Amino acid sequence: MANMISAPDFLSRAAQSSDSRIKVYVVGAGGTGSAVLGKLFQMHNTLVALGGAGLDVTVFDDDVVTPSNVGRQSFYPFDIGQNKAVTLVNRFNNFGGVNWTAVPERFNGQISNSAVIFGCVDNVASRKVIHTLLNSVPDGFRCRDGLLWIDTGNDRNSGNIVLGQNARVNGDFAYLPTVVDLYREQMENYVDTNIDSCSHAEALHKQDFGVNDMVAAYATQMLWQLVRHGSVAYQGVSVNLATGMTHSFEADPDVWAMYGYEAA
Repeated sequence: MANMISAPDFLSRAAQSSDSRIKVYVVGAGGTGSAVLGKLFQMHNTLVALGGAGLDVTVFDDDVVTPSNVGRQSFYPFDIGQNKAVTLVNRFNNFGGVNWTAVPERFNGQISNSAVIFGCVDNVASRKVIHTLLNSVPDGFRCRDGLLWIDTGNDRNSGNIVLGQNARVNGDFAYLPTVVDLYREQMENYVDTNIDSCSHAEALHKQDFGVNDMVAAYATQMLWQLVRHGSVAYQGVSVNLATGMTHSFEADPDVWAMYGYEAA
């Protein structure tokens, strides 16, 4: 298929190694983030069973579990009042035999290179932090391998997943426009009206049942394709639970132009 996205060199090396874990950062441990973590735990164990070293995951979130999070997100009643990142990571560490890291703070961009970032946030500010970090790769990470960013976003019944990249592929740096590049106008005009829900009914009005799980499944599948098969055939996916429709788009300058992004 045309316009296949090849795995960055650091992923290719890790996929062929039995002692080198893939470094993954998950920014946000709410509805989509908690679902992504469950998928990453499954992926980790699958990779280990295949002879690999698996995933080394770090989770950022400064929020605490509230009653409206229980059930709709991956939390239980006894988690209420606890930090989301710490709660989830402790669960996987204690019962899943991994040694992942929780950072109970808002993501500030201080991470290592040669890594995959899952953006699971519902605000533009955090996306811009990740975008700035990825675009600093030529200056700060040129002698190393760069970064890959899989962004997830959703509203009540639909979601979008976009893969952005500034990483070394076959020895040379390759840039794929990020969600900020492709949706720049919406990002610039976005007004944050997000208010914590006080009830399950309010939460479901904002995000219907299952939308986070669907977005998380597509997002983690992109990483799986890159790690296991060395490439992925699409750069982004849009899903709509209300209509049952799913659309993907390729990494193609003509497609990017339709979003208003002109490749250098």
